[in-house]
Amino acid sequence: MASPGPLDGLRVVDWSTTAAASMCSRLLADFGAGVTFIAPADGHPLDSLGPRLPGGRSAIATYLFANKSFVTLDPDSDVGREQLLALARSADVVVSDLPPSLLASRGLEYATLASPRLVMAHVTPHGMFGPLAEVRGNDLTTAARSGWASINGLASRPPLKPSGWNSSYCAGASAYAAIVAALISRNRDAGYGQEIDIAATDVMASTFAPGLLRVQYTGQPFLRPSHADMTTGPVPVADGHFALTISRAHFWREAMNLLDLPDLAEDRRWDESWFRQKHKDLYIDRVQERMATWNRMDLFDELAVRRVIAGPVLTVEELTSNEHLHGRGFWVQHPGEPSRIFPGAPYRMSRTPWSLRNVQPEPTELPSAALPPPVIPATGSRTAPLAGLRGIVLTQAWAGTYCTELLAFLGADVIQVEVRKRLDSWRGSFDTPMPAALADVTTAEHSWNCNALYNSVNLNKRCITLDLQDPAGLETFKQLIPHADFVAENFSPRVLGNFGLEYAEMQKLNPRVVVCSLSAYGHTGPWSNVPGIGGTIEPTSGMSSLLGYSDGPPMNSGQMYPDAVAGTLAAGAIAAAIYERNRSGEGQYIDLSMQEANLTFLGDAVVEYMETGQMRARMGNRHPAFAPHGMYESSEGSWLAFACESEADWLSLCRLVPDLDSSLDQPARKAQEDAIDAAVAHWVSSRTRNDALAALLGAGLPAAPVLDAADLASDENLRRRNVVVDVTHPEAGTWAQVASPFHFSVSASPAITAAPRLGAHGFEVLHDLVAMTREQYDDLVRRNISGEGPPS
Repeated sequence: MASPGPLDGLRVVDWSTTAAASMCSRLLADFGAGVTFIAPADGHPLDSLGPRLPGGRSAIATYLFANKSFVTLDPDSDVGREQLLALARSADVVVSDLPPSLLASRGLEYATLASPRLVMAHVTPHGMFGPLAEVRGNDLTTAARSGWASINGLASRPPLKPSGWNSSYCAGASAYAAIVAALISRNRDAGYGQEIDIAATDVMASTFAPGLLRVQYTGQPFLRPSHADMTTGPVPVADGHFALTISRAHFWREAMNLLDLPDLAEDRRWDESWFRQKHKDLYIDRVQERMATWNRMDLFDELAVRRVIAGPVLTVEELTSNEHLHGRGFWVQHPGEPSRIFPGAPYRMSRTPWSLRNVQPEPTELPSAALPPPVIPATGSRTAPLAGLRGIVLTQAWAGTYCTELLAFLGADVIQVEVRKRLDSWRGSFDTPMPAALADVTTAEHSWNCNALYNSVNLNKRCITLDLQDPAGLETFKQLIPHADFVAENFSPRVLGNFGLEYAEMQKLNPRVVVCSLSAYGHTGPWSNVPGIGGTIEPTSGMSSLLGYSDGPPMNSGQMYPDAVAGTLAAGAIAAAIYERNRSGEGQYIDLSMQEANLTFLGDAVVEYMETGQMRARMGNRHPAFAPHGMYESSEGSWLAFACESEADWLSLCRLVPDLDSSLDQPARKAQEDAIDAAVAHWVSSRTRNDALAALLGAGLPAAPVLDAADLASDENLRRRNVVVDVTHPEAGTWAQVASPFHFSVSASPAITAAPRLGAHGFEVLHDLVAMTREQYDDLVRRNISGEGPPS
């Protein structure tokens, strides 16, 4: 019998109908909670999303209903509402996707539920307050409003949404992390529950944070490229497509030597990433010509031996037979059909593992009557959900730093440990030029403290430096472990072992510590020591194979989206481990493979392939079931997104757009999608974006402008929801930044603080936690073990 998950014993009611909320409850179920969803008698809306599988259920419903049970009731009837209230009042968590007006009209507001321990999570497109709270939305419009569509795809073609239901899944994973944080807070603060407000647009804007700050620091727009090349994602090789995403100098030299381009390898100017980007026209054609002579896996294997970051584009079919995934046991046996496999865990928890208990949801009994409403205490704690918890983290670049930033937004004290002689790649190097827009900022003295990438994903943290290769630095780090609730790192697996800092050793120093490793391919399996980053995980996880235009090659997203996926899931993993630790007194180890984490966001595509033998094709912005569903250019050259999701939507659109046949049903619309798209595109192109958008929204359709990075800085909705705020950095100055995507009704939100300067909190942290004297700290600085700035 499998060990119980970290959330064992929790009761969850999910009355949602959307992918985002259902992904949230799927994660709760996967890690031990008992989840009951509401199945309407006339069918669940997720089944309408297509494609339908042989048994009649859609691929996405099959994937998201795993590990759950269901009840059938009508929430609009008096009896059904009473049954729903009884379910909710007996639960620890309710997951809802109803907008404020519908929640009120059904009498299902939090105050009506009146259960003092209840955590109620609202997972909606735009949140429960703000100017868009009642506006419909979906994955298409979320991509448009969050900035992502503006950088995905090519400049000469429509902006692209992420493939499938990626935006919904990311919102669901964020809601999961927030729920677990609220449960930690509830157990700490005399059992008080609260409401959580998670908007998909907020979440995806949060994952877009580097782009927003980048355009401000550089003074240059963040645009879709005119064409695909090796700096934007996969390029052709002999048997498919391959991504060679080079950051550090030694990656460049090794790759150029392998490709027999010694002049590029030996010229030290190419060591700097900024120089390569500025002069890419001098090398791209030569490098891609050499790459084109290789097979994907041969090139991957040779580069892996040289520890060069790269990745082949793998399809869903190839992933189901991938030796590494099978070696790690990612694919699990289908509970109902042992000969078939099903997607596995987004990460491994050493003591309280993920498990797949059922794929076909099981019916459960309805309560006979509503429980009498209890009285809610008037006040609860106003501290942040994770206040009092501390993380000692060795995260760098994006996946790990985003994970720990989310935990900091939830109230944890996150202490980033860096090293002076080898900077976080997102700080750049000590020779990186100052960003153009900061050239005249008098306080901007050090470029490594003024990198938009680093400063966008390290808010609300403190920073110290320690050289772990020096015995004194390593010993100092070990002295910090007893003061940590969690440790997070995203090195390749061999690194901490080289320092003698395996989990078993940290556990000896602190049995309660939770340790999370975010690596490219996990700590076991044939690829465990292969390095990777978001730009190579996107191809190897299958994401690139599904992102792109229907008539074009596989593509990467505009800015390494897989890092944000891994970081979001890791934040929830750490929170769940701490929730369980607070009950058992024991920490545990979390092994997150970025490849596996991102592959779980393609779970419905995997299910579709396993059930039908057909691989999903790249679809651009189109939908498996709905039409029209796309992005369209206005008369002024700006873009908007909208979709028809029902017969009512279609009739509304027909009243706006001439020459559309109102008698077409959904299958007929899909069959005539090209002609419909042409008519809609013509209608939009004859209007300004604002005029077209006003007409579509006025007709009740889900529609949105395609916002770019600069637009996000002043977006009214994000500003009103305090998702975009002005942050003052001690060197870089004041700029608009994306802050926390979490909103709690009771728990306080920590004030937003700027990303730390390198080593800025060294003495403060070491004095407070390990009683280091000023003389001892100054000695570490003199020996380049700690301190700020370049080593002397």
